[in-house]
Amino acid sequence: MSSRDIETIDFSQITRQQQINRLKDTHWDILVIGGGINGAGVALEAAYRGLTVCLLDQNDFAFGTSSRSTKLAHGGFRYIAQREFGLVREATTERNWLREKGLPHLTRPTRFLYPILASGMTDGQELPKSWSYRSVRFGAFLYDFLNYFRSHKTAKGIKNVETIKEFEPLLEPSRLKGAVTWFDSNIDDGRLVIETLKEAVLTNDALPMNYVRVVGFTKDSGGWINGVEAADAHEEQFVKFQVKAKVVINTTGVWADEVLALNGEKTEPVIRPTKGVHLTYHRKDFPINDTIALNSIDDRRFFFTIRRNEWVLVGTTDTDYAGDPAEAYCTRDDADYLRNTIRTLFPEAKIDDKYIHGTYAGLRPLVAEVGKAESDVSRKHTVLQRDDGLYSLLGGKLTTFRKMAEDLLLNHIRKALSSHDLPKFSGKKNLTKIAYAITLTEKEWEALPEVITSTLPLFILKHLYQQYGRGGRTILRTVKKQPELANRLIDVPEYPVEVAPWIEAEIDYVVRHESPLRIEDVLCRRMEISWLVRPEYQGHIAKIIANRMGQILGWSPKTRQEEITRYLEYIRKNSFFFDGKIPVPR
Repeated sequence: MSSRDIETIDFSQITRQQQINRLKDTHWDILVIGGGINGAGVALEAAYRGLTVCLLDQNDFAFGTSSRSTKLAHGGFRYIAQREFGLVREATTERNWLREKGLPHLTRPTRFLYPILASGMTDGQELPKSWSYRSVRFGAFLYDFLNYFRSHKTAKGIKNVETIKEFEPLLEPSRLKGAVTWFDSNIDDGRLVIETLKEAVLTNDALPMNYVRVVGFTKDSGGWINGVEAADAHEEQFVKFQVKAKVVINTTGVWADEVLALNGEKTEPVIRPTKGVHLTYHRKDFPINDTIALNSIDDRRFFFTIRRNEWVLVGTTDTDYAGDPAEAYCTRDDADYLRNTIRTLFPEAKIDDKYIHGTYAGLRPLVAEVGKAESDVSRKHTVLQRDDGLYSLLGGKLTTFRKMAEDLLLNHIRKALSSHDLPKFSGKKNLTKIAYAITLTEKEWEALPEVITSTLPLFILKHLYQQYGRGGRTILRTVKKQPELANRLIDVPEYPVEVAPWIEAEIDYVVRHESPLRIEDVLCRRMEISWLVRPEYQGHIAKIIANRMGQILGWSPKTRQEEITRYLEYIRKNSFFFDGKIPVPR
């Protein structure tokens, strides 16, 4: 266990101006543009190798793809069929590290079940032919083999239909021929980004900054990039300033082409964004026990119904997208594509509009491959180096973020040390396969005095451990000092504690330790509430957040109201299923 105390980390917006000054006054070894999981991984990898590093994002950390994925740390079972065995081995190995050592409280094993279905008509719908039992069973064996049989449990084949019905009673049984199970893991993707950035800060005093926009590059007399022009995107004046660095790295995902085009550079597009949407339900309305992998009855594409405690997450789609990346939302057509298959295979599931609690849409930054369908584009990553020294880390999978950062630092930047005037750093592999300082095991959590003496419901204690690890101890200490902060953010019959365990003390923790600047940073990317609570309750929660956050950050009444309005506008745009007004308490 690390001796560093994660609870004392100073990572908030209270000292934003001092951070801006430090950004301008330091000549950094590494400057990362983009605060998603790839950028966070690069920041941590550089910090662990003794390099000074800053990271800038024009929005919040994990604003884009990295908080809008399918919330899985997985190897990519379907890549077995595409024979991308190297990618599967890499991803499952990284998944095992996260589950066993890196962030075990955040990386929670879940059993996957793929039902083998006979094709034919069911309730007027044509069921697609499933992959054969033999091929799926062999694929599951390969999946375990490629990660040296270190999955949480080994894969199994089930031919007895009655046994499958015991596993998943909600599945329509008439077409069932068998099933195959294997294990991957749930994860909170946005929190993975935050914890990785916090680890970089702890390791070598890295400086990640959200809401700082890069508007251009600075170059030396030989045309070599030696920094960026930036501006505080949170200030109305938008005053430009320079940040100097020896190496600049572009990890902006679906915005990568925009960064490559700064300073008027002419480049061919390298990113092919595809949109994926997700729907959320209470498990009482959609009572599944596992994560179920399905082939769409419309186009046979793979998607999932995922159990996450007492929630069910359904997704994802995979369609090309050409609009503003910040304006990707779930539409009724997107939702109906997913619900069409669910209604056929789970006829008793309650999935109409009134049962949806939230939706979200994200874009995958796939590296363009001409002539390939969306689902066939490889998830392997690519590193590009331009003639002026700009590096771009493109593509890849959430689960392999650490490996991608290592490849960039060791196989590209380290090999050109003399060109960049960087200090020498270690070329040792797997240096960052660490236990994060925030990590503690469930047994260690249960033995903490604050947990033993707490009077909070067990569902809340479990939630604090799963989401915050060691940080949950800080939250319990806050509750002891200020018992009123044990109040739940939403406490109504529709949201019992097992599905809505959030308490007010969490607001203090994330504002003081996780650098949010806006309400949506807290509710979309620190606490996941934006897509787990129906719109009619969002105004109530936003008001609580605005008041508590405003007290800590010194917001005026006007700023608090503007923040509430901004957040609720986002909720409206992403709530095709809701027609009413969103009330806000006075």
